[in-house]
Amino acid sequence: MSLIDNIKANEGFSEYVYRDSLGFLTVGYGFKCDSLTSDELELNKNRYEPMSKEVACKILELKLQKLQNEVFAKLEWLKSQPKQVQSIVIEMAYQMGVSGMLGFKNTLKLIENKDYIKASDNMLKSKWAKQTPNRAKKLSDILKSA
Repeated sequence: MSLIDNIKANEGFSEYVYRDSLGFLTVGYGFKCDSLTSDELELNKNRYEPMSKEVACKILELKLQKLQNEVFAKLEWLKSQPKQVQSIVIEMAYQMGVSGMLGFKNTLKLIENKDYIKASDNMLKSKWAKQTPNRAKKLSDILKSA
């Protein structure tokens, strides 16, 4: 599955605003309402809801392009990793923000050194894995097979 398909599957979709597990107002494919930029909101006629899957997909594509650029700027070495490894790191950044993903210093070092099995095991020892065990396990399994 592609990065965008994985995020859609893991985030789920809501055309109406709801509170996520941490209490943030959220819509679409896990978009925090207060994180939607003016160009993203413009795609939905400057409103949060209702949001169609078509609009949410366009917003997701914009967000992922910006996010990928930011992640690659912070982790230059990631560009030389296999595409599925890049996708795992970018999806982690999508879910917890770039700063949250960067907090996985040991895991990222293991990935940089292509020690995917240890990195995979390390991911599952995190608070993130306890909060979202299914997603963490899926990403860990993909990394283990890289």
